[in-house]
Amino acid sequence: MAAFGLFLLLSAAALASGYLQQVVQESLDLRPPNIQQVLQQEQDLEVPPDILVGGAMSPSSDPPVWGNALDGFPPAWPMAATITRHCQDPPTLPPPPLLPPTAFAHLRRQAAALAALQPRLNDCCRHHSPLPCARRAWTDVLDGFCTDEFGVKTRQFHCCRLSGAARRRCFAQETPTPTWDPVPTWNPNVAWELVSEPPFPPGEPTATNIGNICGLRALRPGPPGPGARSGPRVRLRVRLEREYGRCCRNESLSCAHSAWLKGLNRFCREEASVKTGQHRCCQRGGPKARGRCFAAAAPHPEYDRELHNVSLARPGPALLRSLCGPTRLFTQRRPVPELLGAMTAACCPLPPEERGVCAREQLSQGIATLCATPRDAWRDPQGCCSWEEPERRRCFDNAYLSQVTLGAALAPPPPGYEE
Repeated sequence: MAAFGLFLLLSAAALASGYLQQVVQESLDLRPPNIQQVLQQEQDLEVPPDILVGGAMSPSSDPPVWGNALDGFPPAWPMAATITRHCQDPPTLPPPPLLPPTAFAHLRRQAAALAALQPRLNDCCRHHSPLPCARRAWTDVLDGFCTDEFGVKTRQFHCCRLSGAARRRCFAQETPTPTWDPVPTWNPNVAWELVSEPPFPPGEPTATNIGNICGLRALRPGPPGPGARSGPRVRLRVRLEREYGRCCRNESLSCAHSAWLKGLNRFCREEASVKTGQHRCCQRGGPKARGRCFAAAAPHPEYDRELHNVSLARPGPALLRSLCGPTRLFTQRRPVPELLGAMTAACCPLPPEERGVCAREQLSQGIATLCATPRDAWRDPQGCCSWEEPERRRCFDNAYLSQVTLGAALAPPPPGYEE
């Protein structure tokens, strides 16, 4: 009787368990709807070939994340040591990156630029001057890359929105380990170390010099670097240039004049607080008298110390040193901007001793190109292109290149200076 009761109890438990399992499956249907279909999908699963290593399964790597630039782009600025190594042991051209089949066209343009540079560098190894050749190749390839970038409507690589020296410096500094070794005049923060302390006192702002105050402001020295000498004169210059920057937003003469007077009054107070002798103008009896004294004592009252008339006819190292620093060209008549731009773009990256030859070559090439263009592109008002060499070059030198006005942070050599 006891055994029969135990049997009934176990049977009831089994029924309850089956009912509970049915309820759970109906409320939480965890079984796949079609087991056979799922198994078939697992059997047909395609494994990417890069996951199979030696016939065995290896853990899958994360998918590549494509950014704005490929590894190795932009290429490093050519250095003497790297070009020597390249020519002695030319590296094997790496295989092109496996880019996605769609989109990422900007990465394809970068890959094309990297591929184009390698044979150019190999050719430079047979050149009598491999380093200048390599730097020209680097510049040409990246300029071509930027031309392609602007041929599409997508956002361009940010360095391409610059031009000339600024573009090259931007690309060179974008490399993972920048190797930029330009001459000091290329870096405005360093260029000021080559500029003597500006003359003192600063001229009084007037209606005739406000254009130079604002137009040449970027060519005047900025704040001194860390550890540089400082004093009342330096602080006056820094404060005054800062105030001029605010006033030049609309070339306000009243703003500039007020900043000049306030700056000189503060300068005199600072000089009075030290034990050295005061400037003689600070000893005058009032603000107006002090102002007249300072205005009369200014060595460059027109703020034109950075303004120069130069001849580009026979450029040498001293002139190139100035042209490769911070400049602003005021002579905009053709063909001066084109010839000067081509000369500085090609020659400023070179060592100083190579710039003169480069500049003369660039001028000759630029003149030949201009004279080969249709007359409706450039009319040659002086008729220089109608001559044969050397009369053609002499005509260009006298008619177009002899009187060029520009602003330069580093003073060019005096007229007639032979290099």
